[in-house]
Amino acid sequence: MTALVRPGVDVSQLCKDGDKLLAVGELGGATSLYMSAFRTHAASTVTHLRKLNSGLSGVISTLEAWLDSCGENQPAEGLNKGLAAVFLSTLCPNNLSATIFKMESLLQSGGHGCEEIFARCTALLEGKRHPHPQGVTHMVLEVTRALACLISEPHSIIGLKLYLKAYRTNKSETATLVNSRQAQHLPKIVKAFKDQLLLIRPSLVFDSECTLTTKEAERLDVETSATIIGFLLAISPGSAEVQELHAADLFLSGRFWDSAQAYSALLHGGYCQKASASLTDKSFEDTPQKTARLLTCRAAARLSAGGRTAEACGDLGEAFEIHAATAQIHFQKLFTDHGTGLAARKQLRQQAEQGLSAYRERVLIRPDLRSTEGLELLDPVITQLQTLCYLEPDGGGRELRVRLAECLLLRGEHKEALSICSQLAAAQGQQSYQNTVQVLRGYARLLSDDAKGASEDFQAVIVHNPPHPSSCVRALCGRGLLRMMAGLNYLTALDFVTASMLQAQETALTVRCLVPWNYRGLLFTVLLEQGRVMLEGTRGHKSKTASSEDSEKKKDKDTSRTPAGVQSLAALLMELQPGADGSQILAADALYQLGRVEEAYRLLLSIGPTSPRAPILARLALLQLNRGFLYDTNQLKKLIQCGNTSCLRPLLAVAQQKDRALLERHCHAAAQRNLEGSPGEGDVREAVAYLSIAIIASGGVAAESLLERARCYARLGQRKTAIFDFSAILKEHPKHVQALCGRGFTYLMLNQEKECTCDILAALQINIDMVTKDILSLKDKAQKLVCDWLHQFCRTNLSDILLANTVSCHEEQLSNAFVIGKALMGTDCRDPRWHLLHVDTLIAKGEVKAASAHLFRVFGQEPRDVVAQARVGVVEAWQQNYSSAARRLSKLTEKDSILLFLLALIPINQRKRIAQAAAQEASSVSSGGQWEHALTFLNVAVQAAGNHRLQYLRQRAACLAQLGLHERAIADLDRVVQKHDAPDRSCPDDCQVWAEDLCRRGRSMVLCSRERAALEDFSRALELHRTQAMRCVEAGLGRVRVAQCFLEGALQHYAEQQRNEAWTMIEFGLVVDNENTELRRLRAKLKRKAASPCNVN
Repeated sequence: MTALVRPGVDVSQLCKDGDKLLAVGELGGATSLYMSAFRTHAASTVTHLRKLNSGLSGVISTLEAWLDSCGENQPAEGLNKGLAAVFLSTLCPNNLSATIFKMESLLQSGGHGCEEIFARCTALLEGKRHPHPQGVTHMVLEVTRALACLISEPHSIIGLKLYLKAYRTNKSETATLVNSRQAQHLPKIVKAFKDQLLLIRPSLVFDSECTLTTKEAERLDVETSATIIGFLLAISPGSAEVQELHAADLFLSGRFWDSAQAYSALLHGGYCQKASASLTDKSFEDTPQKTARLLTCRAAARLSAGGRTAEACGDLGEAFEIHAATAQIHFQKLFTDHGTGLAARKQLRQQAEQGLSAYRERVLIRPDLRSTEGLELLDPVITQLQTLCYLEPDGGGRELRVRLAECLLLRGEHKEALSICSQLAAAQGQQSYQNTVQVLRGYARLLSDDAKGASEDFQAVIVHNPPHPSSCVRALCGRGLLRMMAGLNYLTALDFVTASMLQAQETALTVRCLVPWNYRGLLFTVLLEQGRVMLEGTRGHKSKTASSEDSEKKKDKDTSRTPAGVQSLAALLMELQPGADGSQILAADALYQLGRVEEAYRLLLSIGPTSPRAPILARLALLQLNRGFLYDTNQLKKLIQCGNTSCLRPLLAVAQQKDRALLERHCHAAAQRNLEGSPGEGDVREAVAYLSIAIIASGGVAAESLLERARCYARLGQRKTAIFDFSAILKEHPKHVQALCGRGFTYLMLNQEKECTCDILAALQINIDMVTKDILSLKDKAQKLVCDWLHQFCRTNLSDILLANTVSCHEEQLSNAFVIGKALMGTDCRDPRWHLLHVDTLIAKGEVKAASAHLFRVFGQEPRDVVAQARVGVVEAWQQNYSSAARRLSKLTEKDSILLFLLALIPINQRKRIAQAAAQEASSVSSGGQWEHALTFLNVAVQAAGNHRLQYLRQRAACLAQLGLHERAIADLDRVVQKHDAPDRSCPDDCQVWAEDLCRRGRSMVLCSRERAALEDFSRALELHRTQAMRCVEAGLGRVRVAQCFLEGALQHYAEQQRNEAWTMIEFGLVVDNENTELRRLRAKLKRKAASPCNVN
């Protein structure tokens, strides 16, 4: 219960309220009310309390408890312990709790009266005035006396002894009392003990700034150091300074393992977990100097303990890395002064070597070539080497600095490595490790983008005599990398072949460590490709400096380009990428070329089943054949099932000729077995695969295999692919009849007439009988189509020849026609077209008698076929029987193009005679009214006349008009009119003829309802020759009909407001029929319109 002092309440009331609470057992509340009353009026309150029969002892006990407590049990708000102490002393003079509280208050307020407090505590402890205090009170008096002595005499050891005496009596209670009651003076107590401890053991001095001023006579015994450490740990467990003293004491006591653990706790802050934050020493901050000191001390403890050498060396390295000066001072104190400095340096060197070896081992087992795994292993190595450089008397010898530069370069710190290497290379009079320095500087320059400097360093190492193998290998790898970056891939491969033949393991390590990770994949690919180039004996890609590359090739021709060199390169690639099958295949090929077939076979069998199998199966099959297992085609079948035969090309590029020939024969025979009988689609496809292997094995020149595969492709419907194979044969063998026929027939299936005809014709020119036999082997539909295409081609070709040349033609010009004709007659001698083609060819050559004999032999003396009769007519024309020839040719229709072709078979002068004869026959039959019969003759005349056919065109137009075929008549007259030149007025006959032609065409146009065009013809005719035009009009449509046409034309122009054109039509109409009333009336109307003032145009 909390009692508050309220204004206006008197002392008696407070005491009465306290009595009530005291009566019910509320000692705390009652005591608080009594204290409030005491503060208001002390005498009245004391008097009241002394009158109490019971309860006073309880109030006294409560006050004592308040004074002895440390925070838990406190007076009520507004009351403090000082008031409680005065109140208690008033109630109970010489009360021990009140006395102790007053002494502690004096000590906390500045230490006034320390001698009196010391004497008072001594008296109380000796029991001069009171009984001996017991328990906690005794311990409180002990620590209070010790503090008073320490404050009054800070350089005396009496106070320290008193603290230690109390600590030995009751350790836990002493530590608790010091922490709770003397927290304000705790730093002073700790410092006093620390100074005394450093005086007892000077080797514990860990700070160079510490000074010892205590006199020699005031030193404690050495045996008390352990007690002092225990006491300090008890009163200040969170002090880093105390913890470090403890760790140092453990080290000096020979408890090295415990000391190392203590230093570890200091470094990791573990001591802070044992004490609250309020007790932690804030002034002892973590600084680089402190961390370096602690690491050095822990290293000494670990080395002394034994078995923790690696950790100790790591601590030393880290210490020197953090603050080298501090670490060096403490190394001198902890190692050198104790004679263990040399051993420590030796351990550091051993650890560095072990770390570097571990890094190399990790590098060699990296699963991925591009990985940088394991670089972190170099960090402690670099740190240890740098530490050794600090510790060595001369700052580290040349060998040590070379090793440091190498590790820095491996770690990627190329700038630091370059600096060290440049200093080492510039050192005068020191030539040891010169090759190593130069090659390391070369790589550092390369990584610094100084390609020229790097190349100079690498070249200097390579040409140095005597060579240093390891450095030479590294230099070769570096130069190869530079060449790859410059695009000189072949020279790159030469360098790495040489390096791998010198030291394969060192080469692999150099690639994994010194070649930048982003170049390793490209380097692997380049070496693999160039290894294949070397093995195949080809040059590969052209380099930018061909001359230098050629010279380099000549130098290395005896070693690098041999299969042995390639095998060494392949072994290197297998080391770099163990899981890559490309390098293993390259190695197998190199072994094969070296004659080590069994090794190659075992290597291929050892490749895991997860790899792509096609290249491996191909090589296993070839090696099986090489070993004589001709009966076993298991590997070949597996290869075919993979469906990837392209892998054979690089294999066969390195295979021996006898093995290639053996593979070709074996696969061709296997394909033939598959195609026997009636093979299914699967058999054909398998045969294609075998044939493909045979073709590849032959280098693509096996004509028989190509022919069989093309036929198989055609069977499978892959016609374009078949054409490629046929073409491949013809490229090497242009006169291969079977290939020509096969490609031609394939074009036939693709319905490509031109290509098919060309191939069949080329084959026919080589061997007619074989091609004829092949054509007959086709199905009827295909056979018919081929013959039709050949026939059409021959007809077109013959027509072109006759168009460009006159008969008789040379035999060379007609060779294709003779060949095709013979072949066609050989395929089907019953087809009249083939015989007619042969006859036409003979006539074109001029062999009319032979043509006549063949014609009559096949068709008889009087052929019933019209086209055959037309050929007889051609023969008769050659025999100058023109009338009979015209009659036979007239039986062909006008639309039949064969008429023009047959007329081309007749010489030009004889064609004119035929035209005349045909015209005469037409006149003869037309006089009897047989206009249709006359038309056929006129068709022959027009076709045969050539450029002199105007009269025949007029004659045929007249015949067509008689038959009512006016459109055709107009077409003929169009051709006639177009042949007229500009009218010559001085030549009335020309104008008369032209006017007559125009009137005839106008008549036909009127009859075809083309009046407007007809009026134009009539108008032009009247202009040219009016008299002849009027005769033609009267003989044709008549004046009235023509005048009516002009009237209709005039009215149409008038309706369209074209008065000038209407006037012209009226004038021509009145010329034709002057009596036409309508025309006159229309003319008068136009005159009136023209004279009217309101004429609006």
